[in-house]
Amino acid sequence: MSYVNASLARLYVIEWSADAARLLSERIFIWPASFASSMAPRVFGKRRSLHSRRLFVILVTAASGWILFGVQPLIADAGPTTAPFAWKIETADPGAGTGLHTSIAVDGIGAPMISYVNTASGTVQLARRVRDNWNSEIVAGPGFFSGDTNVAIASNGTIETSYFDERAGAVVFAAKGPGGWDASSIDSGFSEGYNRLALDSSGRPAIAYTGFDGSLRYATWNGTQWSIDIVDHATIISRYPDLAFDPLDRPNIAYYGNGTLLFAKKTSVGWTRAVVDPTANAGWFSRIRVDSRGVAHIAYYASSNKSLMYATADGSGWNRSVIDSEGDAGFDLSFAIDRDDRGQIAYYARRSGVLRYAIETSQGWVRETVDDTGVAGWYTGIVADVVGFPHISYYDWSDGDLRYAEGKIGLQVRSLAASSTNATSAVLGGELVALGNHSLASVGFALHAVGTVDWAYRPAGNLTHAGSFHLLVTNLTANNTYEFYAVALAGNESSQGAIRSFRLSSSAPPSPSYGLLASIGVGGVGALAVGYLVFRRRGQRLRKAPEREVR
Repeated sequence: MSYVNASLARLYVIEWSADAARLLSERIFIWPASFASSMAPRVFGKRRSLHSRRLFVILVTAASGWILFGVQPLIADAGPTTAPFAWKIETADPGAGTGLHTSIAVDGIGAPMISYVNTASGTVQLARRVRDNWNSEIVAGPGFFSGDTNVAIASNGTIETSYFDERAGAVVFAAKGPGGWDASSIDSGFSEGYNRLALDSSGRPAIAYTGFDGSLRYATWNGTQWSIDIVDHATIISRYPDLAFDPLDRPNIAYYGNGTLLFAKKTSVGWTRAVVDPTANAGWFSRIRVDSRGVAHIAYYASSNKSLMYATADGSGWNRSVIDSEGDAGFDLSFAIDRDDRGQIAYYARRSGVLRYAIETSQGWVRETVDDTGVAGWYTGIVADVVGFPHISYYDWSDGDLRYAEGKIGLQVRSLAASSTNATSAVLGGELVALGNHSLASVGFALHAVGTVDWAYRPAGNLTHAGSFHLLVTNLTANNTYEFYAVALAGNESSQGAIRSFRLSSSAPPSPSYGLLASIGVGGVGALAVGYLVFRRRGQRLRKAPEREVR
């Protein structure tokens, strides 16, 4: 690592180590934002003479023992955002044409299992990870299978699936017993194979699907047989149905029909239907989940604006918003709600050919790319585990195999815009978004003038929680453009934000020399307080003294 002592115009090289981290911890005092914003300007504003300035510098120097010229103490703001994730990607089943129409579930110990179609062998399969190894078994086939596959785990541990048997033209439910898979046909289905499986609070399965005639249908298991409701026969073809139960075990279905996004719910008086998004061609790949309050949420793709969309029921209608409009995003999406009622969505961005992920936070939706190695992200499935971490299944078109991505919170930092720029200085901004598995991270900035090659590292201190941080850099060259990015270091892990730029003005207004802007230890708090009182008393005496007349 390296940094520039701006006052001496020399480049120092620091080997990053525990000692260096401790040095920064000891020398950089983290001011609370409230103290820094109110106290510091008042302290600087009291310096009325050269003697006062020197005295103030001496006080702080005695407390800190070392000065980093051109460096302002770190300001850590409260209110961290929800973390993005560090993704662990594995191949669950290698081969050509394996991994289509995936669905994923995790068992009680967090082990994932994925249902999917293997077109090469003509089978429906289930892949399970046991410790670090993936094993796959055949659920049905060989034969011809198309459309959705689904997997769910009952409260007693029974693994249950549903799929569409193209040769028989039937929607099929299968459960794994001691002797293997026990399958039964439920009803004649539509040729495109739309079907979605969900379990109610008692563990009984139900399936929303498109019937052979294009109608929306709902099948439930009563313990001895399947009963079938025709939910919507007026819609010409009900595509992309998805099913979720609310806390009262009432089924909620989202689906696409007649060119719009539709919703159906069963109550004590029967099925009610509504239009969620009347925009033409909005509602592809619709997925529905119901949160702990009983509020329905729908994620879907709108081909009219080529965007991933989101709709939430508000009691009198639906609130709609755009999650991702970049690169024709939202194909083959899957949707989960975690234990904190946050929406989590996996989806494919067609223009860039990558798998993306979005999570709902108090600051809005946070998006990130999960897999950009080739063309990856078709036929996604997603589930959130008991901790809230995402698990994603998907098809990698480039390699033709089934993939699995596990999200864990990782060290993350991002660059914020520079502020308070003038002819010779600027305040750089960054945000430690997540600490990952670390208890402390050292943060700073890399900076250089545009047109130069080398980056100079400017340490900004240590943080023990997520939040924003800022650093004042001085003695820069007027009328120059600079680039910078935020950096975080913790253990053997590092993260850097995007490169940002700023341009300095051509001339500087008169200002005192801020050689004081140093990083100080805890002992510096007393020095600051003493200095502040000295200047205040001195200012009061000056104001009280009468003007001396010249005779």
